[in-house]
Amino acid sequence: MHSKGKLPGLESVGINMCEDCIFGKQKRVSFQTSGRTPKKERLELVHSDVWGPTTISSIGGKHYFVTFIDDHSRKVWVYFLKHNSEVFDVFKRWKAMVENETGLKIKRLRTDNGGEYEDTRFKKFCYEQGIRMERTVPGTPQHNGVAERMNRTLTERARSIRIQSGLPKQFWAEAVNTAAYLINRSTEAHRFHWLLTKLGFNKRRMFCIG
Repeated sequence: MHSKGKLPGLESVGINMCEDCIFGKQKRVSFQTSGRTPKKERLELVHSDVWGPTTISSIGGKHYFVTFIDDHSRKVWVYFLKHNSEVFDVFKRWKAMVENETGLKIKRLRTDNGGEYEDTRFKKFCYEQGIRMERTVPGTPQHNGVAERMNRTLTERARSIRIQSGLPKQFWAEAVNTAAYLINRSTEAHRFHWLLTKLGFNKRRMFCIG
């Protein structure tokens, strides 16, 4: 404004770049570039992360939940746990179910370095099943951004659902389940494409218009 003569009588003072402002506004970004494009096939890549513990037990006495997210469709499965040591057994049950339903095999599993994924039995099982385990670099949750973001979305939406309904905090697991149900039935483009593929409408078909 001073350069346009709109502040008469006001002395112009030169201001250098404020490094403190620059550093203060910096943020970490994801290190994954290729991972942002959903994989071409279901179960080609699965993201997983554990949330918890919470100080308030659910109605069923749970303190954690683990999520499994298909990179292709972004469909999420949620399982509630009393202890995070249950992750391995839950993964085996989920793997059997989802592979039976789809006729496909899980190829890669991306997780953080949590102790529940470092279980020797877990590693041996994945090796024997031909599943490549991908670990994030310690201290960089951005590497597991899909699962981290999903867990945050689930907890935020669950909190809103519970508050709106007037339910006590012990119903947090039911609220998370509801949030996951709604997310899986979202009409976002990639999930809509997954539904069309499941129904067999993923290929163009010729038809006569004469």
